[in-house]
Amino acid sequence: MGVQFSPVGGGFNFSSQASDLFKESLKFKSSEDLINMLGKDNLSPAARDAISHELESRFKANQAEKSGGGGGGEDEDDLQRLLKKLQNGTISAEEMKKLAGMLGVSVSTLEKIKDKGHEETGADITSG
Repeated sequence: MGVQFSPVGGGFNFSSQASDLFKESLKFKSSEDLINMLGKDNLSPAARDAISHELESRFKANQAEKSGGGGGGEDEDDLQRLLKKLQNGTISAEEMKKLAGMLGVSVSTLEKIKDKGHEETGADITSG
């Protein structure tokens, strides 16, 4: 595994192998664990994106199973939009209930991470 200096963020970035390992490890976490990870203050934007993609992937699989193989389309966009609103702290109570249902987690779990989407620079995907 190589380490590369990142002049933009002033820190170190692990190779794509570390990034791939992080993304793979997300598959073994519960949706609630993933939501809780999004609430960490030291989470890099790349890690936040990887977690969001894992949640979206689970949602797609669940929707396909319910509809007999069809895609989620508009619902997938809705999921991403609601996740962003949650992390930015602009989500309404009704939207929070909808997102909780989509992800299969409680509203109280989502409340813990509301407004935790502030981007930080210089962090790598494996932080947090």
